[in-house]
Amino acid sequence: ELVGDDTGVDVSLPDRIAAFEETPGRLVVQTTDPDAVADRAGDLPVLRLGDVTTDGTLSLSVGDESIAADADAIRQLRGVIDRELA
Repeated sequence: ELVGDDTGVDVSLPDRIAAFEETPGRLVVQTTDPDAVADRAGDLPVLRLGDVTTDGTLSLSVGDESIAADADAIRQLRGVIDRELA
């Protein structure tokens, strides 16, 4: 599903390791009812990463550090490999 420039996300991670977690069996779920997801998970660990926003910005916080980028900046970053290798 394609999303518009007004869709964003506000993510907060406990540490830098969580950004690169590769333990098998992990999955990301977008829901309107996070408590129901946690209830269904039972004894499995659940980490709430953040919230979907309508400001078109990706905001990421790790501890005291944070970054933010809007849709145009992300679009430019996505094309950097193609531009550099062309």
